Amino acid sequence: MIKIKIMNPTKGRNEPTFRPFGFIQNQLRDYSVEFTDSDDFDYMFIGMADFIDKKISLQDSIQYGLENISKITGDYFLFEGSDSTSLMGGYEVFEQSDAIYLFKNQMLQTKEDYTIPYAHNKWFWGQDSDLNLSYDISDEQWNRIKFTGFNVGQLVPQYRNFQSINRNKTTEICAIFRANHDHNEDHKSRNDHLYTAHRKGLWDRLEPLKSKYNMIYDRLPFEEYIQNLWNSKISFSPFGMGEICFRDFECMQYGTIFFKPNQDRVKTIPNIYEAGETYIDVKYDWSDLEEKIDYVLSDFDVINERINTNIRERFMEGYDYDKLCMYWYNIFKNLNTIEVEK
Repeated sequence: MIKIKIMNPTKGRNEPTFRPFGFIQNQLRDYSVEFTDSDDFDYMFIGMADFIDKKISLQDSIQYGLENISKITGDYFLFEGSDSTSLMGGYEVFEQSDAIYLFKNQMLQTKEDYTIPYAHNKWFWGQDSDLNLSYDISDEQWNRIKFTGFNVGQLVPQYRNFQSINRNKTTEICAIFRANHDHNEDHKSRNDHLYTAHRKGLWDRLEPLKSKYNMIYDRLPFEEYIQNLWNSKISFSPFGMGEICFRDFECMQYGTIFFKPNQDRVKTIPNIYEAGETYIDVKYDWSDLEEKIDYVLSDFDVINERINTNIRERFMEGYDYDKLCMYWYNIFKNLNTIEVEK
């Protein structure tokens, strides 16, 4: 039996980072893996709250992380549980540490994709920042960056409760989303303007279309928003601080076709994103938005049936707890440092 200890499991960002393990901890025992609070463990899981501090400068954060993990005895994994493919702050600690692996929920497709400097190492934010970062990653280090085997879709068990698809929707577009972000800094570098530019860009494209489409756009209490989402043919899931958003899964759950920027550069496990088959992809600047809306509405019944059938099947197949257990069983098996029986 492999024994895992999680360092500070409820501290800040660590809680959502490790939450999926709470859903499968009983099943994992059948795969020779168990969690423990004792100091008798084989591996320690360290969440980003213990090696990244976004409230301080990047260099100070790296030092904070290295000092924290230098106190650890035994083998350990680092979990960078952020919302995006960015390596900012986590990779610097990983490459200078003795961590066996660095785990992320999503990554760019290749290590070469990280060689271009982007604002906060987020490819979708361009280079309008005082903290543009790129990474030259060796093959050896790239092979030690692993997927957690889960993403936002595993954080909320209710997403599995698919609602019946409303085939008599009366609203064409549900355009309820947060456009502006309050002042925000990561490592002393502002990023709220980058978040806002993308989302406000969507609103700027929608504004002149209010008279063309039956659209709801006023902010509503959550329950009313959900009811309107269920009754809408189309909704939107713009990027936020990362590429994969809770809105994606709300739309899946309530049978609403969602538009979001193309996901082809993003790799995650499970990956249910296929443009035109599980969601409608649009350009990051929303320049083809009206064209894509007209395409969906022109043959809505057919497209709606195809997309909702596809995405629900892929969700149930991909977000399977036994598959997640087997994924982690293989992580440990492939280490060859400890005997694993199954």
